[in-house]
Amino acid sequence: MASTDSSEAVRLREAERRVVQKIDRLLLPIMLVTYGLQYYDKSVLGTAAVYGILKDLDLTRTINGVTYTTRYSTATAAFYYGYIVAVLPMGLLFARLPLAKTAAVCVIIWGLVCILTVVCHNYPGFVAQRVILGFVESAVSPAFVAVCALWWKPQEQAKRIGFFYSATGVFSMFSALINIGLGKTGGTHPWKSMYYFCGSLTIAWGFVIYFFMPDSPLYPGRYFTEEEKQILIKRYEENPWGSSQQSIKPYQILEAISDVKTWIYLLIGAAIYICNGSVTAFGARIISGFGYTSLQSTALLIPGGFVTVITIAFFSYFADRYKNIRTWLLPLSCIPVVVGAIVIWTAPWHPTVGPLIGYYLVASFGAPYVLLLSLASANTAGATKKGVTSGFIFVGYNVGNIAASYLVFAQEKAIKYRSTWIAVIVCMVFASAASILLRYLYLAENNRRDRLARSGNLQEAKAIGTAGPGTASEGSAEKLAGEGHTDIPIIENPQRYEDKTDKQRLDFRYTL
Repeated sequence: MASTDSSEAVRLREAERRVVQKIDRLLLPIMLVTYGLQYYDKSVLGTAAVYGILKDLDLTRTINGVTYTTRYSTATAAFYYGYIVAVLPMGLLFARLPLAKTAAVCVIIWGLVCILTVVCHNYPGFVAQRVILGFVESAVSPAFVAVCALWWKPQEQAKRIGFFYSATGVFSMFSALINIGLGKTGGTHPWKSMYYFCGSLTIAWGFVIYFFMPDSPLYPGRYFTEEEKQILIKRYEENPWGSSQQSIKPYQILEAISDVKTWIYLLIGAAIYICNGSVTAFGARIISGFGYTSLQSTALLIPGGFVTVITIAFFSYFADRYKNIRTWLLPLSCIPVVVGAIVIWTAPWHPTVGPLIGYYLVASFGAPYVLLLSLASANTAGATKKGVTSGFIFVGYNVGNIAASYLVFAQEKAIKYRSTWIAVIVCMVFASAASILLRYLYLAENNRRDRLARSGNLQEAKAIGTAGPGTASEGSAEKLAGEGHTDIPIIENPQRYEDKTDKQRLDFRYTL
């Protein structure tokens, strides 16, 4: 009998492993390309800055022989103003509407707005267009964090989030090559060709998302067999995020806002993305300051993308491989960024390898951000609360990007943009300290819940429809096999479909 039980448990685990592989093959390529396109359209502006857009749209001003880039900084920041206004409503919207279909429509609209960049003829029009672009693009990141929470368990999420976020590095390599080609063949206004290409590609991809990406594990469409659909339901039951289409719950909004961890996520996101101005919006200009031509500066962006991919993959692997080390990994992942900022600040600015190495190390700032997303996703339950929490993180993302847009001062070129690198160092140190604070908060709450469990005080947990540690949610495959079941269950714990938050569910344990 024991042998039969064991073989059945093995069969169930193997079946689940195949389902996870199928989920990966179906969703991850779609998410990677979409996130990559989002990075690409922002990097186009950085490349366009050395291909004529500054002059054509009057984005710089020269006063007493000194060129000021305040207008360019404002145009860069305008995208994030639109993003910051829309990201919280978008997060709530995805708690109510079909995820994939809603995201697809937003991607198509985003592509149209991107193409409309070419009809801008002056600075005010360009700023307005950038605000609208940020508004529609704000849908992508909250949608994908929600997708990860729906389809993968907490211990599976860091590597998946790292995979699609590594698109920022992959696309920075390819986009640099594409923009070099478009820059050579784009006529008198080569930057317009870049926006035509980026917008058209985005629109086409929006239709791919609409027709090929399923909305929820409960409605996976034609891609899964009946047995696989039951496994998806089982995984969903053991990994509750709330239903994929829940009503918006005001009490969960209030809980998210009053949760100190939500504000820490926001501040870490802002601190990390202070680095973005030095890598994305101003990257080509900074490298040209090392003594390279416009074409060379664009080409030299490519290795930075490779560094982004490698560091994200490295830290994401360890985050999933070993339990409860994410809050330690985040500070470790900040170290290369700090070292890079110091190298750029102190090395001689000549067309040599020294300052380039520093620049490429700063490009690793994507790794701590991926760890932040995986921490927040794994440690937040409740559909509305998760939407609000994701929104807060992306508000931080935008605050950081807006601040970064104004931290590269043209008049500081002679002193190697000193303020930029000081800001990067300070922000990385802050993000590291905040991650350690999160670990303390998670650990203290886990210990409190463990004490309640040991004392037998689980009535509150049961009253809100949850189970305590060691009950049905734990080792369910083995338990079912022991009872002689040979079929995958449809629903074992219907109460787990209730849309409860991590604070309400006393069986919830925070990932460290």
